[in-house]
Amino acid sequence: MSVSASSSRFRSFLRRPLSARKRRTVLATLRTPPKALIIGLDGAGFDIIDRLVSAGRLPNLAALLGAGASAPVDTTWPAHTAPGWSSFVTGRRPGGHGVYQFFDTQDPGYGAHIMGSSDLGCSSAWDWLAAQGWSLGLVNVPMSHPPRDLPGYQITWPLQQTIRYCRPAGLLAELARNGVHFQSDLATMFRGDLGYLDEAVANVEARVRSLEYLMTAHPTDLVMAVLTEADRVCHHYWHFWDPGHPQHAPAPEGSGWDEAIERIYGALDDGVGRLLEMVGDETSVVVASDHGLGVGRYGVAVHRLLEDAGLLTTVPAGGARDGGQASWFTGQERSVDFGRTRVYMPVPGSYGLNVNLAGRQRDGVVAERDRAAVLAEAAALLEDLRTPGRSPVFSAVVPRDVVYPGVHVGRAPDLLLVPRDESVLPVTDLEGPVWRPSWQTGLHRYQGMWIHRSPRVTPGRLAGPVRIVDLLPTLLAELGASWPDSIDGHPVPVVRERQARPLGPLAEDEVVAPAPAGPTEEDLYTSQRLREMGYL
Repeated sequence: MSVSASSSRFRSFLRRPLSARKRRTVLATLRTPPKALIIGLDGAGFDIIDRLVSAGRLPNLAALLGAGASAPVDTTWPAHTAPGWSSFVTGRRPGGHGVYQFFDTQDPGYGAHIMGSSDLGCSSAWDWLAAQGWSLGLVNVPMSHPPRDLPGYQITWPLQQTIRYCRPAGLLAELARNGVHFQSDLATMFRGDLGYLDEAVANVEARVRSLEYLMTAHPTDLVMAVLTEADRVCHHYWHFWDPGHPQHAPAPEGSGWDEAIERIYGALDDGVGRLLEMVGDETSVVVASDHGLGVGRYGVAVHRLLEDAGLLTTVPAGGARDGGQASWFTGQERSVDFGRTRVYMPVPGSYGLNVNLAGRQRDGVVAERDRAAVLAEAAALLEDLRTPGRSPVFSAVVPRDVVYPGVHVGRAPDLLLVPRDESVLPVTDLEGPVWRPSWQTGLHRYQGMWIHRSPRVTPGRLAGPVRIVDLLPTLLAELGASWPDSIDGHPVPVVRERQARPLGPLAEDEVVAPAPAGPTEEDLYTSQRLREMGYL
């Protein structure tokens, strides 16, 4: 069937109310199912999923859990979207791919270089599969912008204002002509209005309709799409849902905010079910997340702590050198004076500290011979930090070489703050109290989730967690595809009919698809969206 004929028939199908059985029958005549379907649920965790499955609220995920292998997932430190999905698609820990946050954590001029596909310092599963003749349909995968030269189609995840986030170039226009376009994730983030819940549910619907169209009109061997709305809703509605939250308040009558989490998970479950209708039992299906979410209690102003300890200096706003510093180094009244600062947090939410090293940072003041002593002083300060309730905040403050082994360890912050209390978010605020209620009432958790359904996979919940770097190698092993020896991940032992070819046939310098250069300076629109989300 031609693409134009398929598009016409599918447009007609989308506009007709159909029963589930009729929908499956129509789709069966339209589609060429992929060999593999990966559905990313950003921020999803089994603590919520299992609770809602038990209550009968998630029938499609319940069926998938019954038919597939599953386990909690140990993700990255920090438990963050950028390193999490980058580790998923590369099978490498952050030291192997070099992405630690949405922004570069070692910008020498203290700037806000937005990270993206052009900053991924290694090959990914998309390169390996393309080299083996696979076509790919990639939709809304974080850290995938700008689009790369890969077979198939891409609608990327831009962290900047742009309409050039797809390949082929006319794909967005085609979706719009067929009534199935969706906005980029950046444009649909939470903006401080709790009426966002309805928008979030509509966003899931729009993304799923786009996927139904794309999987029909543009069949590929593998499809991956990420639905981000659970992360957004859990960040900002948790206190309505959780009676034990310190900021808990009754939801306004008729708002439904107390059931926001059930509602968004219900929308995701419906979306998963509709996408499963697009594929047969022979298609390998993976549903996975980059991290989980839980209660958010406190924000702790790390720069205030560093200033009180004499490790960081501020001056009245406008009094510091104006050299392109990121916006989070200036508040309403104070700015960081890097000419007199020894330690700073490079990016909000990075759970990291940098030494302001002479010869590395533009205004560095710490000599290389003093670096270890300054790191030790900063580590001692944060290791002893207690919440207002006197519980420890961090379990360890660890040098980057220990946490992030790999060729890209030099991109990492110098010290990693490993949380003991995940309800506390380190922030870069320069003013106000050291401790303040967390603006995001739900915060990221280290454990995400994973389900893998295939005729070749033994179903059941594993006894312990698996690593995020192991998830794609497991899928590739089941599908008989190859991957480089150099990755950190290994297949989870759930595949009954192991079809993987021997490891190591792919050379790194032969399989990395080129990517255009990403943005080089702070995009104020991006910063405003992330600030409204509570990330900055």
